[in-house]
Amino acid sequence: MSPRAPAPPPDAGLTPETASGRAVAGAAASPVPAPCAILTRPDGQADALAQALNAEGIDTLAFPLLDIAAQADPDALAALDNALRSLSSYTLTVFVSPNAVAHALARLVHLQSLDGRETARDAGDLWPAALPVAVVGPGSAQALAEAGIAAPRHRVIVPPGGPAARFDSEALLEQLDLTALAGCRVLLVRGDGGRELLADTLRENGAQVDIVSAYTRRAPAPDAAAWAALEARLSLPTRCAWVLTSSEAVRHLATLLAARYGTRDGLHTPGTPQVLAQILAAACFTSHARIADAAHAAGFDRITQCAPGDENLLAALKTWADPIQVKHDDR
Repeated sequence: MSPRAPAPPPDAGLTPETASGRAVAGAAASPVPAPCAILTRPDGQADALAQALNAEGIDTLAFPLLDIAAQADPDALAALDNALRSLSSYTLTVFVSPNAVAHALARLVHLQSLDGRETARDAGDLWPAALPVAVVGPGSAQALAEAGIAAPRHRVIVPPGGPAARFDSEALLEQLDLTALAGCRVLLVRGDGGRELLADTLRENGAQVDIVSAYTRRAPAPDAAAWAALEARLSLPTRCAWVLTSSEAVRHLATLLAARYGTRDGLHTPGTPQVLAQILAAACFTSHARIADAAHAAGFDRITQCAPGDENLLAALKTWADPIQVKHDDR
């Protein structure tokens, strides 16, 4: 039996054009993924950032770590309604977040209709002109402006911007005349729980502080599809980056990772240590030192702290993605 002739090479008999087409088809079958930013804000609250990132050629994956809902607890809602119906009795109102602004002002407009009065065009028509509003950052100031509460009609107190800007309770307190607030009523609008620094400092300086909750925060449980999408992306951790904008959300992420994969130094579900390592190897971008600290405590090591604001997050993510995009384009 004569020996079998060697099999022809895979491209034998193909014209150069046909061989080239096969190579292109093979490349198309296994594309190198573009860099991807994992957005962890509540549903619908990262849309503008996602659009800006997509315009720069950066993919996005939504993996919400908080759910936000309007306040539904009867006692908390009654306290909120009582405060909103007596706004003229306060010297200052403080909103701690854009969510606090949005939910409280929506409730204010709703109360107008419940009380049988003609519905206002926006909350600015209902807000007492003599009642100043203080907010922690520009996101809340923008939410107020969209509701009709802005200068020159209303006084809005917000920490200044700039390269060294800080948008937190400490920065807001620096903008308040605490001595002048002694003996005055201050309304603090927030979600369930939160830091006590603002209320404690105001009270220590003699203000009477009423705290009301306009919304609730819940820790969502990602479904199987969400985990599968995340793990598929993070199989190439150098091409992924977490965008972390809430300390509470980061702590929830740490709880989720521990429940699903175990901990870095502890027991693991069989086969998961490598997945956990891939997740923790991805870059993280945060907007505050407290969030960066929470990310480090969760096990992340490649952490970049940006100045506050989506424009700064966008700039930092573009800088991170640029060398990846060059390799992506040259593949």
